[in-house]
Amino acid sequence: MEDVVRELSPKLLRTQSNSKPVVLMTCGIAGAGKSTLSKSILSAYPNFERLSADATIAARHGIYGVDYPPEKYEEFLEEASDECETRLVELLREGKKDLVLDRSFYSKEFREETKKLIEDNGGRWVFVYLRAKSKEFLWDRIQRRRQKGINADCAYEITREILDGYWDGFEAPAGEGDIVIKVG
Repeated sequence: MEDVVRELSPKLLRTQSNSKPVVLMTCGIAGAGKSTLSKSILSAYPNFERLSADATIAARHGIYGVDYPPEKYEEFLEEASDECETRLVELLREGKKDLVLDRSFYSKEFREETKKLIEDNGGRWVFVYLRAKSKEFLWDRIQRRRQKGINADCAYEITREILDGYWDGFEAPAGEGDIVIKVG
């Protein structure tokens, strides 16, 4: 991931000609490496703050299926998404921090709404699409990650059927100002 961070570096820095807060939007299907990229950005750039619905759920309610019942997930996800959006707007208006939005951004509509929200609140977006070579590659990564144990970034249990639904329902970005990182 260090190579990817180095590649992104010129786009993540504020300059005298463009001092707007930077918002890195991650995009990809489960297992593509969004959280790994987000955390790598935080390590390399201490001015960045990560906004993640999964991390927000874990901080408020604990781990899926351990600290709260699975049937609460959708409710908690909506609550966490709203909280992340509120925090995004607050931080953009303050103008001091740069941000990583660790989300799948599965639909073009959601991506466009978020880009507009960023711009309307004084920010500049950088959009990174982590494109997996295959569904099997993602499945293997999800399984390996799961074997390491449950944490906030992999608490929601993704079955083969759920991955199939994600794969089939994902609207891959094309020509949306995206930087494509091939994964796998």
